[in-house]
Amino acid sequence: MLFIPLSFVVALLLLIFLVQGILSGGALQKSRLFQALIVLYAVLSVLIGIRWGYGVLTFLPLQSILAASWASLAWLSFRSFAGQGREISFSKDWYHLLPTLLVIALIQVWPDPIDIALIVIYLFYGLTLLRLAVSGPDCLNAVRLSEAPRTHLALWVTSIILIAFAGVDIFISYDFRFMDGQLSGVVVSFANVPALFLLGVAASVVGQTVTVQSGDIGDKQPSRDIEPEDQGILIKIEELLEEKSIYQDYDLSLDRLARKSGVTSRRISGAINRLRGQNVSQFINEYRVAEACRRLAETNESITNIMLESGFQTKSNFNREFKRVTGQSPKEWRLNYPNVRYQP
Repeated sequence: MLFIPLSFVVALLLLIFLVQGILSGGALQKSRLFQALIVLYAVLSVLIGIRWGYGVLTFLPLQSILAASWASLAWLSFRSFAGQGREISFSKDWYHLLPTLLVIALIQVWPDPIDIALIVIYLFYGLTLLRLAVSGPDCLNAVRLSEAPRTHLALWVTSIILIAFAGVDIFISYDFRFMDGQLSGVVVSFANVPALFLLGVAASVVGQTVTVQSGDIGDKQPSRDIEPEDQGILIKIEELLEEKSIYQDYDLSLDRLARKSGVTSRRISGAINRLRGQNVSQFINEYRVAEACRRLAETNESITNIMLESGFQTKSNFNREFKRVTGQSPKEWRLNYPNVRYQP
């Protein structure tokens, strides 16, 4: 019977996710960096299958080079979502090629430390991504506000798996040194391959519309460390939202909100977090839900049309946020409160 390594199946699934993401017309279609990242995961998965499934060592140098490359590519991909001035350019980002060039040089002159080099690379970029992730969804200034939570989750997954890869490589190095590699194949099958699959899934869902599953409105806990300028910033943002209804723009991002208000994205995010106990996505979605409630009460428009006119793109996102804010579905709201407005 023909033996097909699990990693080959993972590679096929990753390519299917890639094609689906591109054909769906979502953010993945526009992000060449994340497309390249998924392809890189798939190729690595195939190389792992060749190495551990068939015992072929021919492609080990290429596997090491790609392993060094994906960590820096993952960082550049997520950093590109972090706002203005974060676009990729060779003049600013050339040094992210150094890990790959280092591994290529080691392959040629001194292969022994390659494993150590990869561990350091994984830890460096994993911790760098983790530092970005702990800033919260608002660190992804250039992402649509409605899409920030899932993109932020993908960032968390990538950072944690990068750090975990360093641990796996440490174990494999120990296994080969002291146990002749008896357990390495099992570890790769049950750790690296599933991790690559999760990384591919995380990259493929970046930018798709979803919301954070959060508590009721009454659970909001504003920060006690309120700064003097916070109230003025919040009033300015609220006036902008109420007068110009920019929350109806489904492409609205924190960067775009900052440009329209003349307030930096960091100050907007901080003020909303400290005064409302929310991230910017949740704050804006409350205005969108309020607009939907108004239309449900005052018009006979279809719920789908109301969803789109309020700034939402998908029914799943709209229904989840509507229920988070009001405790009911849009249909239930229309039946129970035909003449009641919701105020954010």
